[in-house]
Parts: sequence; C-alpha cells; structure tokens
Amino acid sequence: MRDLAARAAAHHADKDLSGYTIDAFAADVNSLREALGYGKISLFGGSFGSQWSLAVMRFHPEIVSRAVLSAVEPLNNGYDMPSHVFAALQRIAYDADRDAGLAPYLPKGGMMAAVRALHQRFNSRTVRVPVRDDAGKPQTVVLGKEDLQLALLARTSDAARWPAFILSLYHGRYEDWARETLQDRREDSIKLIGPLADSSLGVSAEREHQMRTDPATEWLGTWNFEANIASAAAWPTPDMGDAVRLPRVSPIPVVFVHGDWDTSTPIENTLGLLPYFPNGHAILVHRAGHDGAFYQLRESAAAKEAVHDFLRTGETGALPTDVSLTVPKFEVPSFPPPGRAR
Repeated sequence: MRDLAARAAAHHADKDLSGYTIDAFAADVNSLREALGYGKISLFGGSFGSQWSLAVMRFHPEIVSRAVLSAVEPLNNGYDMPSHVFAALQRIAYDADRDAGLAPYLPKGGMMAAVRALHQRFNSRTVRVPVRDDAGKPQTVVLGKEDLQLALLARTSDAARWPAFILSLYHGRYEDWARETLQDRREDSIKLIGPLADSSLGVSAEREHQMRTDPATEWLGTWNFEANIASAAAWPTPDMGDAVRLPRVSPIPVVFVHGDWDTSTPIENTLGLLPYFPNGHAILVHRAGHDGAFYQLRESAAAKEAVHDFLRTGETGALPTDVSLTVPKFEVPSFPPPGRAR
C-alpha cells in the first residue's frame, strides 16, 4: 500500500490528490445545492453515500432538512469491527442451519461448526490445489490461514450463496476457491479514491485499539484496516482528526435503514450512531444485506411508503422499527451430499 501511494503520486503528478477528502466532498454537495438554487436539501445515501451524507451534516448542517441513510458508515467507522462482521455471519448461519437442502451437508453443530473446523484446519497447515487458469495453463495455488480469513466473507453480498461456499470448503472442495484466489492475486488495479479518502478520514486511537484487540481478528484477521492504517502517512490527503471523526449530537431528522446480515457495514454502526440523533429513527431489517433503503424494504410496501412520506413531509409516525425479510432459498453445494460429516 505504501508503494501504491508512491506510484499513484508519481503517475498523477499533474493532479492535486490531496483534495480527495471528506470535507471537500461535502463542500461539493453544498456547491451543487447553490448552483441549483436550493435553500435546503434532503440527503439519501447508502454505504459510502451515508458517510458522505454524515459529512455534509457535519460541515453544513444548516442546509439539510432531513436524511435517509442505509448500510450506514459513520465517520469513525470506515474500518469495520471484526466481531460485528462475525456476528452477521452468525445470523446468516442461524437460518442456514434450519434449511432442509443444506441439512445433509452440515456437520454436527451447523454452519459455525464448519467455520471452526476450517479455522483449525488452516491454522495448522496450508493446502496446495492444482487448477487451470483462464488460459488453460496448469497452476498450483497454495491456500493458507489468511486466505481462509478472506474466504469467510466471500459471497456474503448474496447471503443465500454463502453457506454452500463454506460447506464446499468444509468438505474439501477447494477448486473454485483456488481459481478465485488466483484471479484476486493477479488483479493489480485499484480505485484511488478509496485509499485517498479512507487514509484521510482514518480512525480514532480508541477505535483502532478496539479493532486490534477484537477477539474476532483471530477468525477474520486484520484485512479491513491493517494496510490502510500502516500506509496512511504515505497518501497525500491530510488526516481529518478526531474533531471530524467522532460523532456529535445533531438535531437533523434522520431515518436509518440497516440490515442485520450486512457484512460490509455491520448493523452495530447504526446502533452506535443512533443516540447522537435525538430526532433519528432506525429501521432494523432482519436478513437484509448491504443494500439501499428501498431494496432492503422491498417486502414491506407500508415501510417503503412511510419512508417516502418522511422524505416528502418529515412525518415519522408510520415508520416501523423493524422489518423482516423472508428466509431466502439457500444455494446448495454442487456435489452430492456426503452424508452427515463427523
């Protein structure tokens, strides 16, 4: 990451990369508002869009009437807490353990027992997997502990696919994983706006300590923050400081929509931010992932209409506090059931 920062600066010597900061992004929104002639605006954002919206409310609170934020990423939560991500996996596993199609593949103890077994397996050894690459050339892919830490989060963007992938690994079917890993290792391009913004926004010392000492790093590693924090000083964007990062009380009415199967921005992000918005309202969506507000609420017409009403009028009386999606149809592994594993 440090080398990448140096190459980026050299390659884009004609550009001011130091300007890709969250306060500049917020200023852009205000400039657009002025250009369009609006007195106040409402914000609607998900994932980084929610973080961007929170920055607008931090730097230009007087221009915001209200906001609807989904898959929420607070200004101090650009890097995920491993245990919060792991908790989302546990919630997915609960329904997967009760799926009839997956039952013949499950070990005693269910999905999380499979995760534990994989953890123990790859803690003690690596696995060499012969595959053919996209050009048909034979390759041997060596898979180890850190590869597994990344793999535990693979396919969680579509949670219905995650159990089958994990169970395939549990039963020793590594070929698809090896081919995907081979492709990932060869990819060498990155969108610079990510590390430019993230290294500038950074993280408070307290949260960094919590992440580094979080017990779930044993399962998921430090994939989400280690390289970014270590390389922050190499990027040209300045550090924003805790005065920007740490939450503060805001009277702006905000509706937060967050799914408890979200492994990209865990639902704990919203739960931790809500006390700072006395006029805030959270809709917790059971079985929803990292998606926009209306897609998360797709099975509740009443909830969607209530959010529309809030955007139009600011009314909150009809907003629910929780919504549940139906259990998805889980994908099953591509090989015949081996019988209940011991």
